Amino acid sequence: MDDERLHAVLIEPQLARFREVCGLQGEGLEIRFSGWHRHAILSHDRVFLFPRHRQWVAGLQREAALLGALNDRSPVVPRLLGAWQDDGISPYPFIATSRIPGTVWGALEADVSFDQVATMVTSLGRAIAGWHSIELRDLPPRFRRRGPGPRGFDVSLAEDALRPQAERAVKLLDAPGKTVETWLNDLAPLRKLKPVLVHGDVHEDQILVDAEMQVTGVFDWETASAGNPVKDFDFGEWGFNIFRWEADFPELRRAMWDAYAAARGIELPSWRVMHLFYCLRDLPPDDAAGEWTATRRNRILDALRDFTADP
Repeated sequence: MDDERLHAVLIEPQLARFREVCGLQGEGLEIRFSGWHRHAILSHDRVFLFPRHRQWVAGLQREAALLGALNDRSPVVPRLLGAWQDDGISPYPFIATSRIPGTVWGALEADVSFDQVATMVTSLGRAIAGWHSIELRDLPPRFRRRGPGPRGFDVSLAEDALRPQAERAVKLLDAPGKTVETWLNDLAPLRKLKPVLVHGDVHEDQILVDAEMQVTGVFDWETASAGNPVKDFDFGEWGFNIFRWEADFPELRRAMWDAYAAARGIELPSWRVMHLFYCLRDLPPDDAAGEWTATRRNRILDALRDFTADP
């Protein structure tokens, strides 16, 4: 690729100095503009990340701190290879990570079969177990503190947050009133799970896969923190394409969670408990309009009806 597209991020002589400082003379480079918070310049073995704006510098530095601390503890997490602050290249600091082979799942997702989706999420479950197994005490203090994560996820696991959703679902299903307490009791083991390192924003554009749909990498770790393990199983963080398979979410969640549980090797609640949580959390409001939303509401209520039928 010629330098014209690169000039959207680094103009001459910035680009010339970048090549000199980072040892990239004569090497072909690629540019990626798809990141919300940063641009990526790719060499054959490295990914250089540049903040789009001053407000995203702190996030990049947070990611650099985590990647440096992880130091190859998970094969799907990029390694930190360098960090620079050079005004001759950029007004903002930038970093380099290892370039993991694979294709971004988001580029494939619209055309894959259900079996390929199931294969990918099974592999993703195993990958998540890898970084969830890292001891928090081995990480910098900022990653040991439990935070709410995007949109207050940890708060939504609390009983007082789930009770109104459970009561509304029971009313819509005309189920026995005791179902509310049954569900909340079933969900208690999720709230008691030990905090782990969560990525916090797992979705289709953060995942790399190989030709067999096995996950090779997960990137963009600026949202990482200590949190409930269930956070990294949130299809609500994904784009529209995953919801083509919403009727099959029980099977996908089971495959993903069972692979995760087997890889972690510890006692965990059943995948059904995780599925119940997301059904309750994601039940659209009664006044939410639109055909797509109505279809989602009906599918989730059908799934919750299965829980009311349990002996």
